Amino acid sequence: MTDKIRTIKQLANRRQYFRLEDKASIEVTAMSNRLSAEECFELGPEFGLISEFQLLDVESKHLLRAVTDKDKNLGQFLKIMNRKLDSLSSVLSLTNQAIPQNSIRDINLSEGGLSLSSNSHYQDDQKVAIKLILLPSYSGLILDGKVLSCIGNDAPYVSHIEFTNISEAHQQLIARHIMRKQSNKKQ
Repeated sequence: MTDKIRTIKQLANRRQYFRLEDKASIEVTAMSNRLSAEECFELGPEFGLISEFQLLDVESKHLLRAVTDKDKNLGQFLKIMNRKLDSLSSVLSLTNQAIPQNSIRDINLSEGGLSLSSNSHYQDDQKVAIKLILLPSYSGLILDGKVLSCIGNDAPYVSHIEFTNISEAHQQLIARHIMRKQSNKKQ
């Protein structure tokens, strides 16, 4: 009975987030207790720089709004500078971060987790490391996850993964991506 209650609570918690059917570059690997998610992948320095740019962008949005409210010219100037950094980040992404075509897959994404089809079978509650690159912004995230379920008797399996220990900045980055994509679909 407790498992059933836990499952209902998990589903209720997962449904409080917006969801998006999307394509993204994604790598998922089982994680041992000794390693962090970052240690599970080979990451070039560009990946870290671009990720840091995007996190700083998320963290500075409210400050930019406050500055714009007090001084519109300064706010406009800072927005232009921010767009320049976004352009630089995109160019770095495109030139230095070759994304293998086989890593681009259909996913169902929310701030709380994702589901995807893969050839790998994972155990329920297994810890996984996730390298996620959202397209077309090339926002790169390295996340910890826990497998909620892995469905199927043969490959491809459908895995439902909950993000664990996700920072608020990463959640906001995902939320902005989802809102941007949903907004573009409506146009």
